[in-house]
Amino acid sequence: MASNELFRKTLIQVRELLKHNKISPEDLLTVCQHRMRETSALNYFTNAVEKHDPLINSKIDLPLKGIPFSVKDNFYTEDMPTTCASLMLENHIPEFNATVVEKLHAYGGSMMGKDNMDEFAMGSGGCESQFGPVRNPWNYSELEVEGNDDFYVAGGSSGGSAAAVAAGATFFSIGSDTGGSVRVPAAFCGVVGLKPTYGALSRHGLVPLCNSLDVPGIFTRSVADSAFVFNILKGRDVNDPTTIKQQIPNSRVKPEEDVKGMVIGIPKEHYIDGTHPDIRAAWDKAIQQFSDGGATVIEVSLPNQEYVQPCYRVLCCSDVASNMAKFDGVEFGHRAREGDFTEELYTVSRDYGFNEKVKRRITAGNFFLLEENYERFFGKALSLRRMIRGDYANVFGANSAAPSSGTPPCDVLLTPTTSVTSPLHSRFTTMSDLGDGHEEDHHDLAGMPEMDYHVTGINIAGVPAISVPVGLSKNQYGHDMPIGLHLVAWEQQENKLFRAAKFLEQESNFQTWAENN
Repeated sequence: MASNELFRKTLIQVRELLKHNKISPEDLLTVCQHRMRETSALNYFTNAVEKHDPLINSKIDLPLKGIPFSVKDNFYTEDMPTTCASLMLENHIPEFNATVVEKLHAYGGSMMGKDNMDEFAMGSGGCESQFGPVRNPWNYSELEVEGNDDFYVAGGSSGGSAAAVAAGATFFSIGSDTGGSVRVPAAFCGVVGLKPTYGALSRHGLVPLCNSLDVPGIFTRSVADSAFVFNILKGRDVNDPTTIKQQIPNSRVKPEEDVKGMVIGIPKEHYIDGTHPDIRAAWDKAIQQFSDGGATVIEVSLPNQEYVQPCYRVLCCSDVASNMAKFDGVEFGHRAREGDFTEELYTVSRDYGFNEKVKRRITAGNFFLLEENYERFFGKALSLRRMIRGDYANVFGANSAAPSSGTPPCDVLLTPTTSVTSPLHSRFTTMSDLGDGHEEDHHDLAGMPEMDYHVTGINIAGVPAISVPVGLSKNQYGHDMPIGLHLVAWEQQENKLFRAAKFLEQESNFQTWAENN
């Protein structure tokens, strides 16, 4: 099989080819290495793997034998740098693997590299890395031909993970999702992005951003691929006490799914100004497809949606201040040569090691946690968190104490993933705090409403969600950019999530189109 056909295949498809000896693990490795060289300008890796697992050549039959994958550079990898794309950890080599990395190796996967990211997972565009920004594969060559050195952003903070899958350098990748950091890049890069239930996947070996919100996520080219990797990675881990103790059932995706009898909720608060007309049209079309497919579509309300961003801002920055405290140049992290006494050494080391975004979030978090501010900010954020989670419990019928609303409980919710398609980097720097004159912009402390409004509440509620590419939008520059739609289910209901996502995927036919283009 020609390499230009193989790298477009899904994980499930290449497993079948391997099973019937039509290709070998070495073929997959060669194809992905070739793609890495061809697309190196996209800057999706911080480090590439040179020596590959000997299991590739073994006779042991493993579910992922020889299948290339990558992991975000905030997951520990034994004997390989884990930098979080920061100068603070530029020489940090862990002594053990993160649990998800260990499982992927044990099942025969072949790691290609560590994925570029926003520093310490703080960013919306994949542009806040000490290794330089990640470039979205979509229309990158067209912009080069036009003589334009601009590029579309991959999304953040797991932009490198999304770009690696979209570019064909790996068949799946692992990112982390704290407030949309898997689903937003997935939508921007035209791939599937899964954020599982909090506690379904182990966080052991994941450098934390916000402990109570962080979730390892999965990037793939299809919904079936996503379910397959999820089944491998889910489960209790004695090294992570936040993992779910009871057994999580395997998720199965049929070749064709139907949604007869399902209840699809459309949250009215997600109809917001600024949503691109093509994204709104794709959402409306999907609503009609679910209805035509036999699902019951109802409007629901998430009344505390307006408080999601301020709640996230306080919770995230407070955890950042706590988690970054250990990086002082003495106990952990980069140590400056300057500094005649301890406090000066701390200051110089942290000033060099952290970028401006990280430093501002640390400052904000320390402010929120001051004794005189604690109840005013952090205490209120915790109360809001309970209210936001309660909204989701109500629409999914999981709140037995709530009065009956007269509407049936939802199986899944459907919204856009983002309100915009991927912007050009030059445009992104004027939308965010990355440009001069934007230092006081509050987006720095959370995300960007155009990108994060639909996705952040999911992390606060702890429920699973998935972004599925469903079509293209031609932007003002004449470039086609992918559109992602967002499905949400109640905790540990990934089966329902995959069922609805597969239906959406087959109705849109985006994955088949991507294979041929």
